[in-house]
Amino acid sequence: MTICPPKKVIVWKNDSGITLSAIRFFYLRGMAAKRKKAGIPLQVVKLEEDNYHILIETVMGNGDRCKWVVDTGASKTVFDFNRKEHFTELPEMLTEIQSAGISEGPIDTRVGMLCPLIFAGHSIESMIVALIDLSHINKLYDRYTQESIAGLIGSDFLIKYDAVIDFSQKKLFLNL
Repeated sequence: MTICPPKKVIVWKNDSGITLSAIRFFYLRGMAAKRKKAGIPLQVVKLEEDNYHILIETVMGNGDRCKWVVDTGASKTVFDFNRKEHFTELPEMLTEIQSAGISEGPIDTRVGMLCPLIFAGHSIESMIVALIDLSHINKLYDRYTQESIAGLIGSDFLIKYDAVIDFSQKKLFLNL
């Protein structure tokens, strides 16, 4: 990525009142040129009355199709530890990662790398994820849907790829 030095410093405030400078502007412009916007189809699943989950589909490196819950409230992206064929465990990266659900205490968590993942024809070569047992989530899904969940897309991923959820188009837009 090339950061173009500004010929003069320009300072302005955006619509939110945040002061920006020309240096930041040129940096962002350089980023946008290298990243592609991907529109990934969403599936809205009704689990109960007024209880919905957002699902997206990926293709794993071996060609398997996997469903993910888009979980804007999850801080970290997690993948099902029971799907060992799709990840390489990275025990050296396990510092003090802890996961907890809303109604549970700490969950046994490991760290792994998925590679590659394909989102609507766009590939992500590798992705570091927390590995947890998602059996309890898949039991819930088995009761209400015919879907099996491979993981939860968390805020770490959504922020990294500037995600926008558009319910009217039923798409998750990412800058990949």
